[in-house]
Amino acid sequence: MRHFHLIAASAVLSGLFASFSAGFNPALSAEERPAVEQPQSVPVTSAADQRTSVRRRGSSPRFALTLAGGGARGAAHIGVLKVLEREGLRPDFVVGNSAGAMIGGLYAAGMPIAELEKLVLSKEFQKAYFPRNRKVQFFQYGFKYLMARSILIHPQIGIYSGKSLSNFVAKHLPQGVKNIEDTPIPFSAAAVDLYTTKAVWLNKGDLSMAIRASNSVPGFYRPVQVGEHLLVDGALKTNLPTEIAEAQGSPIVVGVRLQSYLGRVEKKEYDTLLDYGDRLANIVLAGTELQGADEADILIEPKLPYMKLTAYQREELQKAIAEGERATEKILPKLRELRNQRAAAAPSGQNY
Repeated sequence: MRHFHLIAASAVLSGLFASFSAGFNPALSAEERPAVEQPQSVPVTSAADQRTSVRRRGSSPRFALTLAGGGARGAAHIGVLKVLEREGLRPDFVVGNSAGAMIGGLYAAGMPIAELEKLVLSKEFQKAYFPRNRKVQFFQYGFKYLMARSILIHPQIGIYSGKSLSNFVAKHLPQGVKNIEDTPIPFSAAAVDLYTTKAVWLNKGDLSMAIRASNSVPGFYRPVQVGEHLLVDGALKTNLPTEIAEAQGSPIVVGVRLQSYLGRVEKKEYDTLLDYGDRLANIVLAGTELQGADEADILIEPKLPYMKLTAYQREELQKAIAEGERATEKILPKLRELRNQRAAAAPSGQNY
């Protein structure tokens, strides 16, 4: 079993290193770049285009909700949305990265929160991220990768293809919703272009492919080719993409952090290769999340120190949802006060 974990970890690290080096080396030829699937069109958007795109669907959003990435911890976003819905505080604009894009995108598409909660707690949700047993998949991918490299073949980068993510979203989209432009609530997903190293905003085109790109964790899922862009999880640059909401002029930006708990822990909590990898990922996520936190007017901060990024067991997800509710209850007075202040200062006839 010890050898099995070493091989699995080696596969992950090899795939992760290969995906980063291939994506960030501008000298690579087209033949040397990692093989990726060509998805349907998902336009990549600049800051100026974002302002135009959101406002063409109505007046500038009054209340933007930004949902961070964090693997299974993203279930906390369900708790956040449950409380906001109960209080009649429905966001006018939803932005998400990774797990935040998954839950935020389905919510913006019109899926009722009760139905979305049921879906997140189902085995189908876990299967979307891990369609096959992770340990078996790590072992098989590591073996195939090393064999292919030994005979100078360039294998596809990513333990999973990522198709299960886009298929899951497409299957559960409400009737009449396919593209981001179709969502009842304006939506944008964050990703990073490996070729340019820039954060990009996906707010037009195929919704399922945008969510897949935002969830494409390097090494775990193959990067998504969109035109001249090679896209992966936005956490590399912007795990809490509040700058998207800020750029299009939302008077109130609410951000939901998932790594705010990160702090000193005992060595025994990450003394295996898998725990070590989880800890490293948390440090990266916390860093890029903190940058976005500065742009938020209000922060919702579920505390989930007990939860691994890959803890998709029903009991763990339920705890995350409950913690999301608790954290949202805590900020309700501040949110109401801020909305009242902005309403008082707003031009006559504009509601908050």
